[in-house]
Order: sequence, then structure tokens, then C-alpha cells
Amino acid sequence: MGEGGSTERSGRAPLGVVVGAACSVLAGCAALLGWWTRETALTSIARGWPSMVPNTAVTLILAGLSLGLLGREGRSARLRQLGQASAAAVAALALAPLAEYVFGWDLGVDRLLFPARVDFPSRFPGRPSPNTALCCALIGAALLSLPVKTPRACRRAMVCVLAAAALALTALSGYLLGVGYYYGLPPLFPFTGMALHTSIALLALSAGVLAARPDCGAFAVLTSSAPGGALLRRLLPFVVLVPIVLGRLFLIGADRGAYPIAASFALASAVTTLFLATVLWIGAAHLNLLDGARRRAEEARAFLAALAHSSEDAVIGADLDGTILSWNPAAARLYGHSAGEVIGREVLALYPPELAGEAEAHLERLRRGERFEHFETAGRTRDGRTIDVEVTVSTIADEDGRMTGFSAICRDIGRRKAMEAAVERAHAVERRLRSQLEAIGAASAAVSEALASLPRSDLRSVLEVIALHAKGISGADYAAIGISEDDRRPFDPWVPCGVAAEEAAQLRTAPRPVGVLGAVARGERPVRLDDVRAHPDFIGLPPHHPPIHAFLGVPFRFQDRTVGNLYLARRPGRPPFDEDDERAVALLAERTCAAIETARLYRSEASERRRLEAVVEQMPEAALLVDAEGRLITCNRLAMSYAIRREDERDPWGNAALFDHRSPSGEPVDWPDRPMTRALCRGEVVTGAEGLLWSAAERAFVPVLVNAAPVRSDDGEIQGAVAVFQDITALKEMERQRQEWTGVIAHDLRQPIQVIATASQLLRRRLGALPAADGEKQIGRISDSVDRLRRMIDDLLDASRIEARQLTLDCRPVDLRALLGEIVERSAGATEGHAVRLDVQGDVPAVRADPGRFEQIVTNLLSNAARYGEPGRDIVVAIRAGAAGAHIAVSNQGPGIAEAMLPHLFKRFWRAPERGPRRVRGAGLGLYITQGLVEAHGGSISVESTPGATTTFHVTMPFARGSARAAET
Repeated sequence: MGEGGSTERSGRAPLGVVVGAACSVLAGCAALLGWWTRETALTSIARGWPSMVPNTAVTLILAGLSLGLLGREGRSARLRQLGQASAAAVAALALAPLAEYVFGWDLGVDRLLFPARVDFPSRFPGRPSPNTALCCALIGAALLSLPVKTPRACRRAMVCVLAAAALALTALSGYLLGVGYYYGLPPLFPFTGMALHTSIALLALSAGVLAARPDCGAFAVLTSSAPGGALLRRLLPFVVLVPIVLGRLFLIGADRGAYPIAASFALASAVTTLFLATVLWIGAAHLNLLDGARRRAEEARAFLAALAHSSEDAVIGADLDGTILSWNPAAARLYGHSAGEVIGREVLALYPPELAGEAEAHLERLRRGERFEHFETAGRTRDGRTIDVEVTVSTIADEDGRMTGFSAICRDIGRRKAMEAAVERAHAVERRLRSQLEAIGAASAAVSEALASLPRSDLRSVLEVIALHAKGISGADYAAIGISEDDRRPFDPWVPCGVAAEEAAQLRTAPRPVGVLGAVARGERPVRLDDVRAHPDFIGLPPHHPPIHAFLGVPFRFQDRTVGNLYLARRPGRPPFDEDDERAVALLAERTCAAIETARLYRSEASERRRLEAVVEQMPEAALLVDAEGRLITCNRLAMSYAIRREDERDPWGNAALFDHRSPSGEPVDWPDRPMTRALCRGEVVTGAEGLLWSAAERAFVPVLVNAAPVRSDDGEIQGAVAVFQDITALKEMERQRQEWTGVIAHDLRQPIQVIATASQLLRRRLGALPAADGEKQIGRISDSVDRLRRMIDDLLDASRIEARQLTLDCRPVDLRALLGEIVERSAGATEGHAVRLDVQGDVPAVRADPGRFEQIVTNLLSNAARYGEPGRDIVVAIRAGAAGAHIAVSNQGPGIAEAMLPHLFKRFWRAPERGPRRVRGAGLGLYITQGLVEAHGGSISVESTPGATTTFHVTMPFARGSARAAET
């Protein structure tokens, strides 16, 4: 009953909050509308009565909003903050006029709204009355205390609310009794007062705040289920309303002359006194009745307790109305209720709700004097459990033989019935488990047989066997197994069972692992549902899908990874799956998941093998794959065109297909030196090895580019090797044609250049010893252009020779210091504007070099430093002896080279982007040729640069043989 009262109060409290907030907001909005439309009926109700000023209307709206936001639990933090801000605004708007009244201030807040329409005297235009402002301030303080859940805050809120309610009720009484002093303050402020609808709205707000805190204060007393609360709820409306109504009636009689005004007051006082005395008398009588019933219940309980205290069975005594009067300790142990909790309640509380009709029929038979002998029924304990009891009921008569009640002896037979049911369930479970285990064994054998028939069978065949047996084991109407690794793609494969062919055809495509199917696929445990539609992830069934109700989904887990998902369903009207079904299907999944993984891996391996075979077969290059023993595994069609089959000859690994592999010069390559052997036996990776292979189609040796690499296992062991042969006949032909084209172009370009040079010389002779200044200038330009074209042709020829590895050198020991000195002197024209400084560090032995080509290297570096260096800055050529050879460094000061450009400097035809006002001409072959010349000598070249500072090219040249020994000494 206490819980029921709590529920009732929690249901009334929100309603009081909503009503109070709504009344306040509606009253405030109506008053603002009246001020806007100049409608007196909305601002003051009746002419001559006080009006609700605009500030009061705004305050009531804010108070209603704050009560609506703070008066309920579960609001968001933002809404609670908004409610507290509204409450603070209510308090501020109320305290401002109070401060104006007390200190004589004029803050101007009274004229913020409708300043031209307020009809108060000019002394306080638009200002609410003091009692109105005080009420609003109290309401605001109470609202601010609502979120604080402490006893002190509760008491503070209750005091503020009750004070505000008293002021508002006083004003309302003044209107009802026609006493202006109650709602106005004529001695102090004869021009103002609390409006009628203001007092009603404030009373509603007070009631709403009380309803918002039903657990403390005055409202807790009012809603209490104790006798005091019940008495207060019955008498409070009469005590509050009757004196006001009587006073108004007596005043009406006095106004009409029925009796003098003094007589009306005396009459009202007498009648009110009589009324209050009557109320008190009725309350006392009601309490006496309750106390008498309590004493009788205690006497009956003591009598029955003495009689049945030692009984092992529950002994319950009740009157003819079914009210419990006695309750022994055995009954407390059986039902869980103490005597104080059930005495005074009806016997029906001890029955389950579904047996209430049966209990009423038993009571009716008892009233007729019948006796029950050992009937079995069900009871309900304190915690809501249903228990099986055996009951013997007999009537109780008084001294006169009149039936006054009945007694019931109740014995708990739940243990006996539970044992009987447990035995029966154990037999049923045993039979079912035996059947399921036999079915699981048969299923495992069938799956093993399907797995053993691979590759004649496939993954779908294995899944069909599992689905069929899972459907039989669980008694499902439908079963399906799906394999999926991505929720964006359908199950592949999807194997249904129990669905007619026509229905399966209408479904068309396999489903995707989304919704409930996805919940099973993503989880690690089975999903069992009595109704699949109750699952939060249920997204409906596709069209033409057979209706389903009960659902069971089991993931197939292999080594902590899902390899498949089993889905079982039953039609509507069929019983749901139970724990035994789930356990049996999970056991089947555990025994067959390895088979699914094996079949899935076999399918994946077969698919990958076919894909690889197709790729290898369609490759434009010849490809070979051998195992760890060197036996040929895969050989595509193009590779077979290079194979030579001889019945009496085999390779070292026993392969009948032989490949005649030769070096570029045509000499046979020994088996240990072949790329495939190096990859298989030594684990080497061979890339870009040129050679010759005999081609049956061409009936000749063709040039090929060979790549070979070992195939390793996860632990690094060599399991085979792969080799790829690329026919480069076309590339060789293009290289030959390019070399031929370069020679032809160079030869053809030299002839017109020679003609231009000869013509310029003849022109110079014909102009005489002193040609015109302009003519000499033009002839000089022709000569410079001819020289530049000759250098470009030479560069193109050098680049072509370097690329074809046909560059010839006339190498001999060279005195590096003397040669560099001569080169610096001869390069004065190329380094014009820069001073070239030669820095020789220590004794540098002779190097092995072609003097002409070496001069070309140094000249290219010096001209490059002059072109890109800062004008007027020195170029330094430093020489020193290193461990492997002579080291030459050419440095210049200038803008430098960006780090991103350094890898591209030695590429053909590459030139740095133009920067600054100077434009540097060139074909972008200088550094490419320089690198090729250095590497042809057996040396190396590198560059380092700091942007805005120094750029240095480092060249290393090998020592001559005798000089190298001297350098080591």
C-alpha cells in the first residue's frame, strides 16, 4: 500500500506542476494581451479593481516557465539552467519594486513595457503593488531552491511558498468578501493592489511548487497515507472554503438589509465556530473508529498467535469480509510478509491476480459455512513469487454460534511439486539430449563425409549438410548458413534450407549481414529471440520472405574468428527456441566450424590458384615457377615457346623442358650461374640480367631480360623460385635505330655547321681588315652559335655513347695538379667574371684518366659553377688524396640548389627552374655527361648544396696503379 501511495503521489505531482505553470503563463499572457489591446477585462477583470501591471505579467510568465522546467525530474542540464535563469529573473523583477518602495528609488523598470498605457497615478506608474512584488520574490526564491535536494532547501522553499500562498489567499479573500484592505493597501498605497487574476495565478504557482516537492514539507503531510494525511485530505477543502463562502453569504445578506453589518459578523463567527467544532468532532470520531478497529485487530492477533504460534504450518485468521486478523510466524516464513504488513489487508493479496476469481468463490462458500479439505492452490509471496500451497479452511463462530470469520492452514508443497516436476523434466531432458546428441553425431559424420569428398564437392555442399542437420536438431522451420567478411556485400555463399524453391526464387539475391543477421555475424555468442521483431536491430523482412517469429542465430567461431553464421527460425504460432536448442546448435557449430573453415580455405585457395594461373597465362612475359626441389610447377604459354624438349636429356632437377640460356655474347651460362639457380639455391634476387634464349618460334636466339626471386614461407624457408623472361628484341632494335639515328643526325648536322663556319670566315675576309662594327658583331654571333651547336652535337653523341656503354677512353697516368692548372687557364672564357682558385691539399698521386675527357669533366663543372654562382664570387677547386682515389671538389657561392632538386641533377635533359633575372641556356646534358664520364673512369660524383650559400660537386678519380701503392705507403 505504501508503494501504491507513492505511485499515486508521483502521478499527481507532475499534474499539479503542469496546471500551476499553465495558469501562471496564461494569466501573464492574457494581461499582456489586454495591455496591448487596451482591454480592461484582461488587465483588471472589472472596472475599478486593481490591474495586473505589465511587469507582473512578465514575472508570472517567467515563473510559469521556471516551474515547468524545474518541477520535473529528468530534464537536461541546459533546460535546468534555463529554468534557474528564469527563477532568478523572477526574483530580480520582484525585488526591484520592493527596493523602490523601501528606499524611494525610481529605477525605471516599471515603464519598460507599455509606458504610454499605464493608468496608475504618476507617482508610481506601472509599478506592481508591494504585496504582489513580495509574493513574486517569495515564489522566485522557492523556485531557486527546487533543484537543491537538501532538507534545508526544502524547508526554505516551503516557507517561501506558504508565505506567498497566505498573501495571495488573503487577496483572493478580499475579492470574495468585498474587503479592499485584503488585496490593496489603502492606508499606504491607496492607488494600487493585487489584481484578482494575479492572486489566482500566485496560488496556482504555490500549489505547483508544493507539488514539485511531494517528498517534504506541507505537501508530504497532505499526501501521506497515514491517518493524519487521510483526515487532512478530507477536511482541508471544507476548512478553507466554507468560512469564505459563509462570510460572503452573510455580507450579501447585510448588503441587502436583512440584518446589520455587525450582526453579519457575529453570525459568521458563530456559524464558523460551529462548523469547525463539527469538523473536529467528525475527525475525532473517525480516529476513534480507527483506534477501535486497531484494538480489535490486536486482540484477535494475540488470540490466534497464542493458538498457532508453535505450528509449523501457516495459520491465518480472517473475518467474513476477507480481512486478515491473525498471522503466525510460519505464515511470515511462507509468504514473506510480517504480521504488521498484512493484518488489516484482504486475503486476496495472498493470491496471484489471475486467481482472484477463485479466491472470491472460496470466500463466498465460507460465508455459507462450508469447510474445505486439503485443496491445492497458488499463493503470492511478498517479493511477487508464486508458490504452491495446500490449504485447509474452516469457519470460526462466536458464543452465539454466529459465524464471525474463518481460519486457514496453509502448507508449502512447492518443494514436493518441484521435485516431481524436476524428475519429469530430467527424464524429458535426458530423452531430448540423447536424441540431439545422436543427431549431432550423425551431422558430424555427414559433414566429414562431405569434406572428404573435396574437391568433387564444394563449400556449398558442406553448408547444405550442416543447415539440414541443424534444422532437424532444433526443430526449426527454416535454416540458413551464410559466409561473409564485409557487411557491405551479400553473404557468399548463402545456403537456405526449408524454403520452397518458388519462394527462394522470389527472394532473388542473398541478404547482407545487417540488422539481426549482422548482430549475429558481429557477435561472439548465440542470439536467441522469442520474437525476432523485438530485437532493436530488426529492420524488417524482404518481400516474399516467409513469415518468422522465433529466431536463433549462432556464429561459427574458429580460433577466435567467425567463419560462418547459422540462422534458424520458426513460423508464427510455433513455440520459441529454448536453452536446450541453443546448447545443441552451439555444440553442432563447435564441431563443424573447422570443417567450414577447411572448405572455405579450399575454395579461397582454388579461386586464388585459378586467378593466379589466369594472370600468369596471360602475362606478356614468360614466367616459370618451381618448387623447393626445382621441379617445374607452372609454366605459361609464352615460356613454353622457349622450351626445348628432348626425351634423352633432362635438367639437374629432372625436368624434361629445357631452356638454352646464354650470355649476351652468346656463350652458354652454367647451371650454377643461371638466375633461377641463384634464386632457388642461394636465395638471391636477380633483376635485369640480360641474356639470350633459344626461341622455337623464331628458330634463333632472342635477347631477354631475366628476373628471378625465391619464394619463401612465413618462417623464411625457401619453398621455390619464380623467374620471368622478357623479350627485349624490340628494345634492342630501338636502341640500334637510335644509335644509328644519332650518328646520322650528328653527321648531317656537322656539314651545314661547317658550311656556316666557312661562309662566316669568307665573309670576314671579304669585308677587309676593318669591317663595320655592326658586321663584326653579327659575324661574331654566327661564330658563337656555330661553336654552341658543335658542343651540343658533341654532347648528344657523348650522351648516346654513355647510354649505349660504347664510350671509349684513352686512359693513362696523369699529374692531377698540373692538368688542373692548365684546364683552369684554358677555361678562363667559360668562368669570366669569377676568379678560379686552385687549392691543393698535400701530395696527390697521379690518377688514371683520359686527359681530354677529364678536361671535359672539369670544364663542365667550372662552367656550371660560373653560370649558377653569384657574380664576382670565387670558384674554388680543391684537391686532396683519399683512401680510394683523388678527391676533387668544385665549390661556388650562390643561390644554391633546393634539396628536392638534388636527385634530378644528373638526369638527361633536366634543368633547374629559372630563378632570378639571369637566363641560363643549355640542353640539360652537361651533368649527365659529366656523371657518365666520371663513372666510365671508375670514379664517382656527388653534390651537396646549402640554399643561399655554397654548392659543391665532389668527384673521386681512381689512382694509377703505381700511384695507388705509393698513396697506401
